[in-house]
Amino acid sequence: MSKDLLLKIYQTAKEKQIIDEEFLTFLESVFPDKSATVIEVIKRGITKYVYTPSNRIVWTAKGKNQEHMIYPQLYCSCQDFYKNVVVKRKRDFCKHILAQIISEALRRYKLEKVKDRHFNNLIKDFKLKV
Repeated sequence: MSKDLLLKIYQTAKEKQIIDEEFLTFLESVFPDKSATVIEVIKRGITKYVYTPSNRIVWTAKGKNQEHMIYPQLYCSCQDFYKNVVVKRKRDFCKHILAQIISEALRRYKLEKVKDRHFNNLIKDFKLKV
């Protein structure tokens, strides 16, 4: 996965603090024919779960039919990530990872603070949905 490219996306979004035509053009150059789907994911919602006292962080993105778990720059639980990133190696990341990076840079996400004892519930919920 191209972490340098994700860092550039993050920095560009953070500097602009807005999703405008210029940013969309940049995003389209990075993720051809998919920038609109990234924006759709951002609109549907990104959530950052912060577990205490461990300070463990898990991000989620609402998909069309279900929520996907994201470990930034590393993993997404969606089928596209598994199929096109892991197996076929057609892309370096999925739309959910891009949406998470952009949402973090723009500070446009829901923050949920949760006790550590509830972490297993989140993981169990994702196992049941996959």
